[in-house]
Amino acid sequence: MTSNLFDRNVSREPKGGKIMFFKKVPQSPQYFLPDAAHDSENVQQSFLAQELAREITCRKARSATLITLCIGTDKITGDCLGPLVGTKLLERGYRHPVNGTLQHPVHAVNLLSTISALQENYAHPFLLVIDAAVGPAEKIGCISLSRAPISPGKGICRPLPPVGNLSLTGIVGEASEHCAADLPYTRLFVVNTLADFICGAVLATEKLLAK
Repeated sequence: MTSNLFDRNVSREPKGGKIMFFKKVPQSPQYFLPDAAHDSENVQQSFLAQELAREITCRKARSATLITLCIGTDKITGDCLGPLVGTKLLERGYRHPVNGTLQHPVHAVNLLSTISALQENYAHPFLLVIDAAVGPAEKIGCISLSRAPISPGKGICRPLPPVGNLSLTGIVGEASEHCAADLPYTRLFVVNTLADFICGAVLATEKLLAK
């Protein structure tokens, strides 16, 4: 769980490099709004897939491995977006490595050990990080694409080092003093809608990268 009020973006890293933690610099994210009622042709989802494919193509070295890291826990409804996306990707035959599912979540307790394992197992990992976030009230229900890492845990006052190369966050609630207490009461419908949108966009990105 991150915070889109404070984690705008962080600095770019060497292309395809192994380092996964970075210094923050200001940069605005790009927002996408899932709206099944007015987007029957999944235009927003297609836009997100195109942006992801473009960024991955430009930033990932040929020797780097694209890894999708889905952060969160299934014990809290508002923080289960990441593992829900990871599970949906595997169920739909996503071919790139996925870490973080409902069965095997990656969260604040095991995130650093997961990163260490990825660094050991892959010579050049390129991380697409997916997580839930809190942010401005008008952005609830939106997907944020940040062309740099995020700081998981900041939304619930358990900040961890910025991680990843690209990040997608689904804004599930409003940032406030009580947002951590409100997360268990987040509507599962909102989280599942965001998860379906992100999953579809990542799968579409995979097809674009294969062309």
